Amino acid sequence: MENIVQTFHSGRLLTFHSGVDPPPFASLTMAAAPTAAVESLVVVHNVAKRHNVGTLARSATAFGVSEIIFVGRRDFNAFGSHGSTSHLRFRHFLSLSQAHLYLKEERDCDICGVEITEGAISVTHHPFKKSTAFLLGNEGTGLSEKECEICDFFVYIPQYGGGTASLNVTVAASIVLHHFGAWLPSSLGRLS
Repeated sequence: MENIVQTFHSGRLLTFHSGVDPPPFASLTMAAAPTAAVESLVVVHNVAKRHNVGTLARSATAFGVSEIIFVGRRDFNAFGSHGSTSHLRFRHFLSLSQAHLYLKEERDCDICGVEITEGAISVTHHPFKKSTAFLLGNEGTGLSEKECEICDFFVYIPQYGGGTASLNVTVAASIVLHHFGAWLPSSLGRLS
């Protein structure tokens, strides 16, 4: 009779047959399978420079974002995406309240505002608990009061040099999405 070992990795059940060494990320101690995959989503609302969305799509693909949600305008310039838009799901809502309802009721996501604000937690502390939708502010003005109201919590990106108060929206998204991905191994046994 053949011995089979199973483990979860990146939300997928992997099966290994006896006599075959599993990859180093495979935990041979079986844990309860997550009832649903933990995902990251990005909410695009009030981004002033539409070409930033193409580059954001590229980073979203690299860091495993499951969906980009557009609020208001649905058009964007795919410049900088390098074909990554074909690997993402997109959804559009006319209003922020519609997007909020979808994220909370249908996706059961926390909404994380990426903003330098009082009470924000350093992204290096990985304050994530479950699937998370990241809402990034406008390049010039940051998150609006209305956007802040729908956020469950806020993260900021520590800076170690002087000369600027903020980062480009796509750079900020990349850093935050990387940290979300880095949090996954410690919480779900995923490969970093």
